[in-house]
Amino acid sequence: MHVILTTRWRPLRMERKIVKIVVAISIFILLFSQLGSAESSKAPVFPGVEKIGGTLVVLYWGDPKSFNPDAQVDDAGYGIANQIFSKLVTLDRDYNVIPDLAYKWEVSDDGKVYTFYLNPNATWHDGVPVTAEDVKWTFEAIKKYKGIAYGIIHADNIEKIEVVDNHTVRFYLKEPFAPFLSFIAWYGTFILPKHIYEKYDDWLDPSNPYLNKPIGSGPFKFVEWVKGDHITLVANENYFKGRPGIDKIIYKIIPDSSAALQAFLAGEGDVLGQRPPLTEIPRLKSTPGVSVSIRPVPSRWYLGFNLKRPYLQDVRVRQAIAYAINKEEIVEKAENGLGYPAEGTYVPAIKWAFNPNAKLPEYNPEKAKQLLDEAGFKDINGDGFRETPDGKPLELRLLYFTGSDTNAICTLIKEQLQKVGLKVKLESYEIATWEQKVVKDRDFDLALVDGFQGPDPANMEIRFKSTAYINFAGYNNTEFDKILEEAAKTTDKEKRKELYWKAQEILAKDLPYLPLVDLVAISVWRNEFHGMPWEDEAVGKVGAGVYAMVWWEKGKPIAETTSPTATSETSKASTATQETQTTTEEKKTCGPATLVGLALIPVLFRRKRKL
Repeated sequence: MHVILTTRWRPLRMERKIVKIVVAISIFILLFSQLGSAESSKAPVFPGVEKIGGTLVVLYWGDPKSFNPDAQVDDAGYGIANQIFSKLVTLDRDYNVIPDLAYKWEVSDDGKVYTFYLNPNATWHDGVPVTAEDVKWTFEAIKKYKGIAYGIIHADNIEKIEVVDNHTVRFYLKEPFAPFLSFIAWYGTFILPKHIYEKYDDWLDPSNPYLNKPIGSGPFKFVEWVKGDHITLVANENYFKGRPGIDKIIYKIIPDSSAALQAFLAGEGDVLGQRPPLTEIPRLKSTPGVSVSIRPVPSRWYLGFNLKRPYLQDVRVRQAIAYAINKEEIVEKAENGLGYPAEGTYVPAIKWAFNPNAKLPEYNPEKAKQLLDEAGFKDINGDGFRETPDGKPLELRLLYFTGSDTNAICTLIKEQLQKVGLKVKLESYEIATWEQKVVKDRDFDLALVDGFQGPDPANMEIRFKSTAYINFAGYNNTEFDKILEEAAKTTDKEKRKELYWKAQEILAKDLPYLPLVDLVAISVWRNEFHGMPWEDEAVGKVGAGVYAMVWWEKGKPIAETTSPTATSETSKASTATQETQTTTEEKKTCGPATLVGLALIPVLFRRKRKL
């Protein structure tokens, strides 16, 4: 019996030892998995960021009207809103539609149903998840309150918005609208937090404190706004695309462009947030440590003819004015060589839609004189200026809004038209008065204006269609209108191109507006900051004007990437091809389970006392 007990006891003791070893190994596995999970749980870093830390000081030109970026035109607020808020989809530097809150989307074959899939990691800055309800509320508010984007996105064409689930939202359009994606990615379509705005009667309700202290879902969080002085933002550690590279952005308010330039040169800022005087560009280019980016944009100066004036209804007169204007001289003298003489009726920056055959009249003052003579406008009294066909004095009133470049452009136009016998009177107004006289009252002969022509040629409808508010020339061509309407409903890109080419040819023939200069965007910054949204490496990765990818070369290096499980949806949202990275500067600390495991190991191997 004793022998039997002995032979049974030894294996049992061995089994217990094995159990202890297995448990110990399990605890060690638990220990290291805790260390690993602690590391992988850190927020990923935005793709392309190489170092973390630093403050970016932007010398900015004005205070926002409010921080509801969808309610009213507010160029000062828009640049800051880009950092605080997100859109469903957005535009990069080259006007490509890229993911934002939606990491993918689908369009039905008939072009009437758009389905967007939201990044499930997206949260508001107060920690509340971003859901499809926020998207629905935002676009219904744009429609209800007639926000900035109401006409741009054809909000009245949205039949309904369906919340499929928390992270899927579906738009049903009454009619196909091909530029829908481009336009919701463009202007006045930032997604707003429903859980905040639904508490108020109006989205501009002055009792809403978040109009001045915004809660967004973008890469930077609002900290403070001292009006007339500065606005401070800090990095959103939980940004769904990855933590931004810089810790803080300070927008320092300096309305005067010359004062802002001097502050920049004195080292008081890192980004010149407003266009510098053009004469200063050579100086900036030669300043050590400063980078200057100059690139074409789909924006231009153009001259509008008041087609209600009998003497401007004759296309020969409009053509004569076009032949009389030397656009190259305007670029060199008024734009300091920064820009391109406009060659066609649409902007070449939107390459797929630009028709190189829809050419404008080239500078030819003799041809201008010939056309004016043919139209009956001759110098009857010998004073050097032409009279109307019925012998009355002719003086063309050219209205423009106040500015150094606008004054220079219009002065040159006046001089050039005088050389072919046309007398011009210049009238300069602040922008609000200019709009009243030109757009509302149509009290002008010629008017100079600049305007963004992108991101899609459907924007011609906003400017040149007979029913458009800012069609201040009063242009009305039924064929042209029908072509624009058909092009907007056509989902075949090649067919759209064909239609827009035809529309450009009609504009070149009718010439209700004369494009003068295709403009360039000018960005000035200290080159110790990298990943700026206007640089080549940002294309396809970050929205235009968004500083999420910016990093400071004096920041802390990023040692290793995070685990794929922690970044899968972020990767999807940023083209599903890039690994995100995280810092490892922090110590790898043990969690509670690890500490318990460490305490249990000696207990397991303590020799059992004999009783």
